[in-house]
Amino acid sequence: MKVHNQISKKFLAVLPLLAVFAIVGVVASKTTPVGAQQDPVQAKVEALTKKLQDAIAGAQQNGEFTTNEFGERVYAGATAERMKKLHNDVSNEIRDLQARPEAERAVTINRINDWNDRFLYKVSDQPRQEVQYARKIGGIQNFKKDGVEVYFSQDYAYQVDVATGKVLDAYIRPKEVGEPKEFMDMTPRYDAAQLEQMAKDVIAAQDLGVDLDKLELERGQKVGTYFFTWHGEGGKSLQVAFTQGGQLIGYTNAGFFDNL
Repeated sequence: MKVHNQISKKFLAVLPLLAVFAIVGVVASKTTPVGAQQDPVQAKVEALTKKLQDAIAGAQQNGEFTTNEFGERVYAGATAERMKKLHNDVSNEIRDLQARPEAERAVTINRINDWNDRFLYKVSDQPRQEVQYARKIGGIQNFKKDGVEVYFSQDYAYQVDVATGKVLDAYIRPKEVGEPKEFMDMTPRYDAAQLEQMAKDVIAAQDLGVDLDKLELERGQKVGTYFFTWHGEGGKSLQVAFTQGGQLIGYTNAGFFDNL
């Protein structure tokens, strides 16, 4: 079975929108001490955050609310539309303020496109991914790593080490309500042994200097998808996931950063 996907304008704001709900707490923890000289970018970020905080406070007092299927009190009507737009606008402004220059991000996007050309398009009809910048993060899973940025496309989310341009994580991403379903080729072409060898080939091509024979391999399977995870010392791991059709749906390097 092949599920075809068309590019939706809505996907362009998905990750920034998901991230913005943490902005208030994160930025509040980084405010400049009284009397200290404030960075202009941080000052703008704090002003945007206060704008969002004030809007939330106003909505709590005067906004429209309803109860969802889980019994939670949520925004409704015009309040819901207004607050969603504000969250999106603030997220995008903060993202752009904190981002590297666009020309530098374009280089990283080209690196991701090259990675996709090498590893993604192995099945027929898989849509080419249009990669967009999302935000900065501080690591991969539980491993801190400076200089990591998140990018996303209509089907995948990527985490990239900007210093080397290497992809550290690429996975089919969660979709928002109303987005087209992701493309996943579930044609039964390969068995577990073949996919395991393909997973080893993907890791070897990353040039990490890792000997997989010295790591513990965990195999997983769920509804036509196969997961191969190699565990190392200190919680480090490498994971590759495929559909039974041979489509790469996941790669994660969690902690094997020494030879990037």
